[in-house]
Amino acid sequence: MARSTVGTRRLARKLPAQHGFTLFIVMIMLLLSALLLIGGARTAVLLESMAGNQREYQRAFEAAEAALLDAERDIRQLAFDSASKTYVACSALATAPCRKAEDGRVFPDRDTGWVTAYMNDGPNSCDRGICYFSEAGSVAAAHGSEAYRFWRADAYKAKSARYGEFTGAPKASRPALAGARYWIEVIDRRNSKYPLYRITATATGLRSVGKDGATKVELQVSFDPDPVSGVN
Repeated sequence: MARSTVGTRRLARKLPAQHGFTLFIVMIMLLLSALLLIGGARTAVLLESMAGNQREYQRAFEAAEAALLDAERDIRQLAFDSASKTYVACSALATAPCRKAEDGRVFPDRDTGWVTAYMNDGPNSCDRGICYFSEAGSVAAAHGSEAYRFWRADAYKAKSARYGEFTGAPKASRPALAGARYWIEVIDRRNSKYPLYRITATATGLRSVGKDGATKVELQVSFDPDPVSGVN
């Protein structure tokens, strides 16, 4: 019996040390759990930010695409008819937002003397979104020339056309489309029925309008009106 009592006492003396070690393990586990929670929260915030940026870019991209299509309708002199909910020739509407010579620059034709009508405005100019650069090879303009990415220059930013300005496109006042702009470069082709056009469209994301580092999309396309002149 004596031996049994001594063994029990020795075991009892060791228990406090075991309890202290268990507490240490529990604290380590709690710390690791906290770190995992913090890491998970940061990952969730990062993924949400990436998804938001992607949505922002997609919005701007779609708005710039809409501006390109609107510019093509502008060139073809089509306007939105609220009665038929389609685009029709400007001449078919009693009142249309289409370009008029008395209001400013219009697209060149034989009656206006092609691009010579722009010469009075100087060798390089833009007005209401229609631009002309007389320098050779302006389409493939080299860095440093006035035609090179001219739409980014302060002198030409305000010379753009707004989405729906000359076509009456619906929903033009929507925030996603309100900032969509385009410039149309007229490229003379003396042996063709029509000149060639290069359209540049830009749009900015909704969350970053007017801010540095804004999400901005620039799209560009060459448009030949001759093959589609009979298509509405």
